[in-house]
Amino acid sequence: MLDTPRESDFDEIAELASKICETPIAVVNLIADGRQFFKAEVGLGVRETPLDSSFCAKAILEEDFLVVQDATKDPRFDCNPLVTGEPGLRFYAGALLKTADGYPIGTVCVLDFKARPLSPLQETTLRVLARQVMRQLELRRVLRERDEAQAQQTILNKEIVHRMKNTLAMVQAIASQTLKGVTEQDAVEALARRIAALGTAHDQLMQENWTAAPLRRIVRLLLNLHDTEGRIESDGPDIELGPRATLSISLLLHELATNAAKYGALSAPNGRVLLSWRVEDGGDPTMIMNWEERDGPVISEPEVKSFGTRLIRLGLVGKGGVEKSYPPTGFVAEFRATLEDIHAV
Repeated sequence: MLDTPRESDFDEIAELASKICETPIAVVNLIADGRQFFKAEVGLGVRETPLDSSFCAKAILEEDFLVVQDATKDPRFDCNPLVTGEPGLRFYAGALLKTADGYPIGTVCVLDFKARPLSPLQETTLRVLARQVMRQLELRRVLRERDEAQAQQTILNKEIVHRMKNTLAMVQAIASQTLKGVTEQDAVEALARRIAALGTAHDQLMQENWTAAPLRRIVRLLLNLHDTEGRIESDGPDIELGPRATLSISLLLHELATNAAKYGALSAPNGRVLLSWRVEDGGDPTMIMNWEERDGPVISEPEVKSFGTRLIRLGLVGKGGVEKSYPPTGFVAEFRATLEDIHAV
């Protein structure tokens, strides 16, 4: 707080202290090693004065409060140059600013050029204002620590994502080299695309500090990779996905769109897909997602259960909750999961 600009929160405290105590001078004073700084002041016009002539330097040696009704009669101040010379101070009253562990860091004080008493109400006011100053200082400390923690978390998240991308890239390279001789290159390409879908999901989680990712953003990013002609229509409320649901739904949508492009509606010139989701309230609020393909080729349920088929059967959060059908009009699937599972970390 030393050498910081004036702030209305503290200026108002000094102004109120001056008015309640009826003094020409009021200060919110911070004492540091060898110096004092006025965070707020009334009647001085400066932000700092020498510590060796400071009344507050004596006040912080007190328990909680210091009143000097006539400085010329107090041996601690009768030789002070601010008393014997200009501006001729006589009266001082200050309430200590103390940290939670009792360490004094300054005062809220008032000063006058004439000797005078301090009423109980005026003393109480100074004590209350001192507590308000400490609450303001504590709030700023907490906010600063929060900002520092968030900055560190952002750096950590970026480093995690960077390493994750390197790891996924390495996995892709190893898989490509290992499977170079495999005749079924479609399987190799499918593996690479699934790894890329995981990378997309991780990117979205990083943007939200690994706590949640908006469903609409996930849908838009993943389906845009497969739908350059705008043949996938999507609609539904924006739902916050937990990390597990983000990864599961990213892989699920990638698999559905890939299958639609290879075998389903998107493989036909006029084919299209309707993707919708909603939340049903009840005992356990449930998210329901529907995938409906239209105007594609005639299809039937595959006899061979591929990895993609098994991936789709895992559903929205890896727990199932899937109903599939293969009508002539195109593949249809309904996925269900409780919102508790959707939001879960």
